[in-house]
Amino acid sequence: MDKPEDEKYWSSSATKGFDFDSEENEHAGDIFGATPLQTAQLSKEVQQNIPHQPVVSRGETHRKLSNSLSSLSTCSNSSYKFNTSQPTKQCEVTCKLLSSTINDETMSSPKDVVRSIFLGMSYDLSCFKKLSDKKILLDEALKLGDGDVICAVLLFLQKSLHQMVLFPLLKERYVAAREYIAILEKQKCFKEAAILCGELQQTKEAVVHLYNSCFREGEQTILSSLEQIYKNELKNFKQIEVESEIIEEHILLLERQGPIAVTRARLPQSEIDDTRTSPFIGKAVTAQNLVGSSLLSTLQYCCRHNWDAPENLLASPIGLKKTFKLTERQFLWNAFIGRILMNQDPLPILLVKGMFGAPKISASLSIPRILEIASNLNGKPNLFDQLLLLVEKSEKRYQLAKKYQRHRIVIDVLISNKDRISLLQYRDSIDDQSEIDYINNTLRVSSTRWKN
Repeated sequence: MDKPEDEKYWSSSATKGFDFDSEENEHAGDIFGATPLQTAQLSKEVQQNIPHQPVVSRGETHRKLSNSLSSLSTCSNSSYKFNTSQPTKQCEVTCKLLSSTINDETMSSPKDVVRSIFLGMSYDLSCFKKLSDKKILLDEALKLGDGDVICAVLLFLQKSLHQMVLFPLLKERYVAAREYIAILEKQKCFKEAAILCGELQQTKEAVVHLYNSCFREGEQTILSSLEQIYKNELKNFKQIEVESEIIEEHILLLERQGPIAVTRARLPQSEIDDTRTSPFIGKAVTAQNLVGSSLLSTLQYCCRHNWDAPENLLASPIGLKKTFKLTERQFLWNAFIGRILMNQDPLPILLVKGMFGAPKISASLSIPRILEIASNLNGKPNLFDQLLLLVEKSEKRYQLAKKYQRHRIVIDVLISNKDRISLLQYRDSIDDQSEIDYINNTLRVSSTRWKN
């Protein structure tokens, strides 16, 4: 027979494939990927472990199913009750052991979780519910020594443990305690940080955190908060004399600022404060923002508006200096700026009599710095002329006078140096006719012996 011409050959197959419609399939029970022999052996082992059930024919199965469905449809839903067999005690024990085995396999150890945090992998800290497990977790993080891992564990402990439980735990682990204090500072939880610092016997830092906590509640309650801390909290700490003195002085300052601001606010609108910027404290303080400002800001404010106030008044600059033990330089700098801001002459404050009655700058203040501040605050020209004359070196006086365009002083320095060429060059560089005439008259004097 010629195979290519036989139609039956091409339309039939020696190996029969799977047919969904066929009920006779000799390989229907075979497991995919296993030989029939292996399938038979596995089936035999499974049947040995399954209790013996009576063999039910297919027709009998269909008949029972039809009867069950018909009885279910005719029965009322309200009266129908399902009878479920209760699980045996052996089954309950087996399920319990199985669930515990699964939990033990899925739950990671503290060391594995710490490693996952360090490597940036996903992790779950909620499985650590016991205090002992949390201690081990923290110890593993500290053993690793990575700051981010320690921070992550501490944030978890902060959420899951009460402060009374967490702080004794951290007290025994100094590195973790310092890291947690840094976290509390970022969260602005200064009172909690103060308590932990107190347990670590770091009293000075604890007072600083208490001091910072007063400013978090708002400007309206700063004074009352400071008084409460000073009277109650500081008793629990030792060796904090300097910190206690600072808090006491701040309370005294706030008690002064309130009445001063109220008095100033009652003045007419024409006497309201100048808004020029001070080089030391920034924008000048006004009556509206005086309360809560620094001591030097308050001093400048009082020097501007209450310069002549008697020492026994709260707004007296001299009273502020003595009460808060300000140095002479601190007082003079701020008094000088306060007087310039009020367009008053500050020279009586700055000048004192030196040796042989010659005037000199008090407290050895820097004349170049004084001139710089006066220039920024639009000081009067007479102030520059008098201060430049106090500069001892002629070269330095010449540079400063040229910088602030005090022409007469520049000309006098050039004449004293007998520098005719520089004098002629300077005459050509200025436009002030009176100063030009002064130079021309000087050049006509025949008694001057010029060096060039």
